[in-house]
Amino acid sequence: MRVRPKFEQAPAAARKIKVHAPHCRVIFTVYEMKRLGRDAAELTALADHLAAHGPVLEMLAGPLAWIYDPTGHGRPLFAFFAAMAETERENIRESTPAGLDAAARKGKHGGRPPVITDDTGPAR
Repeated sequence: MRVRPKFEQAPAAARKIKVHAPHCRVIFTVYEMKRLGRDAAELTALADHLAAHGPVLEMLAGPLAWIYDPTGHGRPLFAFFAAMAETERENIRESTPAGLDAAARKGKHGGRPPVITDDTGPAR
């Protein structure tokens, strides 16, 4: 699991708000489910952690857009879509090197153009 200090501050802040205003609904919003974690286990663990500590999870895009309800059918649906997000990530990770190699064979090289060339020399 990667260490993401800025990301870790967000749930902590949501929990702190919930403690100081227990009667208020605190919503933890992310753009898409796959922005929460890198695999299904990490996604479900974070969703369970948030549900246990009060903040409500909201996703703006994806198959479970809007408020995630961990009760009833919400839990198995979340687990299913978390597994699908993990599979999609693995497919992208496996196909990227092949795509880069194919582009290189065609003379296409991605990325930004070099800043230092033989004509300009190093920056001072």
